[in-house]
Amino acid sequence: MTKKNFEEKNDSKSTVSKVVKGTSPSKIRGKFFKIKVYIGIAISLLVVAILASLLLFSPNAKKESNEAISSVAKKENTSKEAIDTSKASENEKKKEEEIQKLKEQLTSLDSKVSESEKLVDKLKEETAVPKLDIEALRNNDLSSLKGTWRTPSGKEFVINESSELYATGYRDGQKYESTYEITFSKGQGRRNSDTASFGLNPKGIPVGGGYMIAVPRGIVLESAGQYTDQSNTAEDRLVAGQSYPSMLTEPENVYYRVKPDTSKLEEEEKNLAQLQAEREAIKTSLESKEKKNNN
Repeated sequence: MTKKNFEEKNDSKSTVSKVVKGTSPSKIRGKFFKIKVYIGIAISLLVVAILASLLLFSPNAKKESNEAISSVAKKENTSKEAIDTSKASENEKKKEEEIQKLKEQLTSLDSKVSESEKLVDKLKEETAVPKLDIEALRNNDLSSLKGTWRTPSGKEFVINESSELYATGYRDGQKYESTYEITFSKGQGRRNSDTASFGLNPKGIPVGGGYMIAVPRGIVLESAGQYTDQSNTAEDRLVAGQSYPSMLTEPENVYYRVKPDTSKLEEEEKNLAQLQAEREAIKTSLESKEKKNNN
């Protein structure tokens, strides 16, 4: 193959020319049409992309986007505020209910405490043990003698407001009962200046009787010869008999005041103390909650 023949055979122009020469006009037009379509589509996509980019990064787009975000945030905040307000309202209502409940409890306790205090005062009055008032006794006021007096041997004196003494005891195994009228005796009071002496006159009987000495606690009766006071000087006492020495020889026949049963009073005092403690606790809690609620 000569050089000329080789160049002619491999020359591109010669090849294209041959292809063109070997291809029909209709096919050539079809190929160019497709190329134009592809180019048009590519240009359209590029334009859309450019416009989208411009819209996305334009001030108006950003503003609208920010407004949308702000609107969503505002709605969320409004919703949160509504929830918070609802919770606050619920908590406030709950606090008010608690305060109202405490007020009702306090009112109830005030009433109970008042009733208990009245009962305690009444029981104290009923169980009060008067102290012998020597000056009053010497002025014929026998109120401090009122009550029941009993000896260790079982004898009793019951003294009423009418200055009567109702005596019971046993003699030779037999129970006896007597009623005496109490009269103040000045002469017998000279022996013991801190005591008061009385005559005991049997009612309905013209003869008999004796006398009685009221001895306040802490006072020791004066000795009579070899006889000394052997009674319980820590208590108020009554001694009675026919003679002063005989009163000192029989300590088992000394009368001591019978103290009333105070168990009910003690029980009610404990109940009152408990009610007062509960009231104080409720009152403190109420004041604390009202203070917090006002702040």
